Amino acid sequence: MKTPPSPKENKLKKKNRKITLSGKRAIVALQELEFMMISLRKIEDYYFYKELDSPGQDPTLREKEISRFVSENNFIQRLGTVRKIVSERFDHGLGKDQMGDTERAMEHLIFWEKPGD
Repeated sequence: MKTPPSPKENKLKKKNRKITLSGKRAIVALQELEFMMISLRKIEDYYFYKELDSPGQDPTLREKEISRFVSENNFIQRLGTVRKIVSERFDHGLGKDQMGDTERAMEHLIFWEKPGD
């Protein structure tokens, strides 16, 4: 299991300590995030209150709806857009460890793995 990076590993190059986004690009990123967050919250609320009103309903309905909604609305592509908007503003030059600041910051993330791994 990976461990979180130390503060020293999180040190950014001077150019990357402050990045700026145009208002237009920031709005695009915020719109994507808002669409996903509010929609997921509405799904959660709907199924939460539906369960209160009619106990005993199929408990997988919420998960199925979330899965359908995520798939039909291209969440991976939308999240990729947000990641691109933020990451394109960084200087991706390599440091002494032959890694860029963003690459180094992501190195310690733990991702989903198939069951049994």
